[in-house]
Amino acid sequence: MIERASQDRRAAGERREIAMRFRITGQGWPLAGGARLAPAGTEFDFSNPEHKKLAQGLIPINATPLDEEAWQAQLAAYPEHRHLLGGGWQ
Repeated sequence: MIERASQDRRAAGERREIAMRFRITGQGWPLAGGARLAPAGTEFDFSNPEHKKLAQGLIPINATPLDEEAWQAQLAAYPEHRHLLGGGWQ
């Protein structure tokens, strides 16, 4: 089902903004200048503008990608740490 959702997003149009989903794992993650903290287990969905705003459009290294877009964004943000990111999107 997740794979189908990724295909649907790609087929829906050539949007420039990436709608990605990920879950914070391990430690919490500071948001928007460090004033707030997203605890471990928090899920972000960039199709929700509030989530994207809180995360400042970024994906942390201590996140678990929940779709292919999040995996690609994480790999692009941390290419030298691929060994920490797992085996890729599956």
